[in-house]
Amino acid sequence: MIAFIQPGFWVFVLAMAGIYGIFSLGLQVQYGVGGILNFGHVGTMALSSYTMAILVISYGVNFWIASLCGVAVAALGGAFLGLTTLRLSGDYFSIVSIAFSEIVRYVIFNSDGFTGGSQGSLNIPAKVEGDYPTYTNTWEPFIGWVKDRLAVIFGDNADRDMAMALIVWITLGILLIIVGRIERMPWARVLRATREDDDVPAALGKNVFQFRLQAVILGSVIGGIAGIYWALQFSLLSPDDFLTIVTFYGWMILILSGAPKVKGLPIAAIFFGFLYGGTRFFTFWPFSILDSSQRAYIRIMIIGLVLIFLMLKRPQGLFGKREEMVLE
Repeated sequence: MIAFIQPGFWVFVLAMAGIYGIFSLGLQVQYGVGGILNFGHVGTMALSSYTMAILVISYGVNFWIASLCGVAVAALGGAFLGLTTLRLSGDYFSIVSIAFSEIVRYVIFNSDGFTGGSQGSLNIPAKVEGDYPTYTNTWEPFIGWVKDRLAVIFGDNADRDMAMALIVWITLGILLIIVGRIERMPWARVLRATREDDDVPAALGKNVFQFRLQAVILGSVIGGIAGIYWALQFSLLSPDDFLTIVTFYGWMILILSGAPKVKGLPIAAIFFGFLYGGTRFFTFWPFSILDSSQRAYIRIMIIGLVLIFLMLKRPQGLFGKREEMVLE
């Protein structure tokens, strides 16, 4: 319970909220603009983080190049998903997208000699035998430099999580500006038209499939960036980091913010992060009669109840408009 009042814990929560915010922004591009119900978005995050880790640990590739390659692989994963299944109707695509993320996770889980399998990145074969397998050797000096700059202002309170939070939120801010500009382009207006009527872009001479594929790829790139930051925040990777429920955390943030608009997403991400972090300290009665694993499930239920309450009171989200809501 003492951690609840420690600033360091909430700085960590803020860093995680930023990562989830980037992750949700990818969903916002796909659903908020194109009406594409992607429930397997976490698969792109897994592809980018593991690609980066494998290239650095097993092949000695420069960290920055490996990170770009990770995001590129996430984009390819999104392209593969879109090319093979995007012609399906919304409900069927949603089901297949879940299968896509689970296939990615199970391939990672069962590829011990390549991805480290169930033991995660600790078991990825290292380029030099005997070396401790890590992919953060280049990142840590940079994050240390940022921490030293923050120490001038915050003193001893400046730590790795604070530096990470700053970098993540700067990235999220830049992405929000870019996506905001993209969503004012004719490309986005055509995609919004397809959410309710597939014949609209056809009447305009536009290729619906091509536009939606581009939205899936763009969202996957953003999800891939979130995957890189996820890997760097924890310094270790495991297949269990990329369960389907992670995608639904992203959906929670998206629903709270109001899917058609990006401006509410940062506030929704912070709200979710602090709600998710704060419920860790529900150790008082009646929660005290439950063990830690049971309380973990109760946390998810509480978050779900809060989400239901907010959706009953404000279904369009924090900054959305009722007239912009899309009923699939």
